[in-house]
Amino acid sequence: MKYLKSILNNKELVIVAIFVLISAFLHLRQNGFPCINSDEASFAYNAFSISETGRDEYGSLFPSRFLAFGENKLPVTIYSIVPFISLFGLNDITVRLPFILLGIIAPILFYILSKKLFGNTKIALIAAFLASISPWIQILARHIHEDTIMLAIAIGMIILLAKLHDQFKMKTIIFLAALTGIGLFTYHIGKFLAVFVLFWIIFLGIQQKSSFKKIATYSLIALIPMMLFFVTELMHPSTRVGNLVFTSNQGFALQIEELRKEHDVRALHNKLTQSVSIVTNQYLSYFSPEFLVTEGDTNLRFGEKGISPITSIEYLFVFIGMYFLFQRQEKYRFLITSLLLTAPLTATLSWQTQSLTRSYLMIIPLISIASYGLFHSAFAVKQKYRLTYFFLIMLALLYFTFFSWDYYFNHYTKHPDVSTSWQCGYKEMSEIVQKNYDNYERIIVSKKLGQPYIFMLYNLKFSPKEYQKQARLTELDEYGFGQIEKFDKFQFVFSSPSPNREKTLYIGLPEDFNGTGISPNEVEHVIVNNKEVFWIYPKSTR
Repeated sequence: MKYLKSILNNKELVIVAIFVLISAFLHLRQNGFPCINSDEASFAYNAFSISETGRDEYGSLFPSRFLAFGENKLPVTIYSIVPFISLFGLNDITVRLPFILLGIIAPILFYILSKKLFGNTKIALIAAFLASISPWIQILARHIHEDTIMLAIAIGMIILLAKLHDQFKMKTIIFLAALTGIGLFTYHIGKFLAVFVLFWIIFLGIQQKSSFKKIATYSLIALIPMMLFFVTELMHPSTRVGNLVFTSNQGFALQIEELRKEHDVRALHNKLTQSVSIVTNQYLSYFSPEFLVTEGDTNLRFGEKGISPITSIEYLFVFIGMYFLFQRQEKYRFLITSLLLTAPLTATLSWQTQSLTRSYLMIIPLISIASYGLFHSAFAVKQKYRLTYFFLIMLALLYFTFFSWDYYFNHYTKHPDVSTSWQCGYKEMSEIVQKNYDNYERIIVSKKLGQPYIFMLYNLKFSPKEYQKQARLTELDEYGFGQIEKFDKFQFVFSSPSPNREKTLYIGLPEDFNGTGISPNEVEHVIVNNKEVFWIYPKSTR
């Protein structure tokens, strides 16, 4: 009771708690959507396999890389799910719970960060509020994604770098090295953060006129997790990252070829000149209002036009905040600005267009700087108008944010293209399979929609011990992915239904049944958002 009274007397803590409740409401509302996609199912089933056997789906004991679809997933995300599965079992809510919880406490993280950066409780409260209603944060935290863990790691790193700015101490370096190691084994943007941290360690050491020996020692400590990661990377190289670099895209070579046909001057049209042009344009596009305010990610899994990553109000106050940061000569202005300017770099190297996931670290400086700008712009107004000004700004902010969330909850989730992108329909299909499992000797499933084998394993909670004996991944394709063609009674190479195979259940997309003579009345339909996803033949007998 004494502690509760102490908390209630602290107005700032009460306000932050309210923001956390707002964040929790938005995270937990309609938590059944989006449906589990193939990447999530892979993370979850491998965590289930570790929980049950200590091995991944292919039988590797506590691996530092998970083979999964052949891309060698980094391990931290999977291991973070294991305790939750051990406690609560394998289900959609359990496997997403660690990410939802991190998303819910985002206001606390931004409060602590902004208070450290600016030494001002009111700015920290504004940042906490913006984090609590941010679609960018919550779209990713509502499902399994490595970026949610990286957000917490990156915020921790910025706080530690600010402390290092104050005092160049070994203790801070050790904590930074630990976070660097976790980040490297979590997601590929961890490599960027590792370099970012190393740069700032060297820069701060020089700025504070530390001895060469001290700077070298601290840098070496920061390099240790990078070297350990590099060794594991040599043993288990990630095929996915290499395939995402824009130079690996066939369109890159074709574009150069087309330019040379039109104007055959190799000095102007070559890999170097095209690379500079693409990277520059991609980089600048990440700061555009089209990406940050109106369009967002082109991948429907991470939003749609109508869901603003940040509002136009926040976008405006980022520029105002930048002005005040340098006009007031804030102590950590270069630290937070450098993160803003470098965060999109990893995203610009991809052949894919604007990505909320690869540029996710931008949300940290965007919210922090916008909060700073909002606060100091209010104090630039005459005192008698200050409260009115602040009220009108917050009203406009809530107005635009409300329509983003309205679109997300009431429109986005009902679009057939969105449910297709999320690979919805497997859960409903798996329920039908489970009811009829004992009636068939073979179950043939089309592999046109993602990786069907992982949905069968996940939704049926297939014994990891039994699956490990059968797991055989095909050779990787040009995108760096392999396939599982069969396990148990499942086959993932669709063939036309045959009258000689009576004990066979066929599951495919509607077009898979073209020319088979099977009519819509003879099949069971799996429909999501008024769109047929699967046909199942023959109809269920139960």
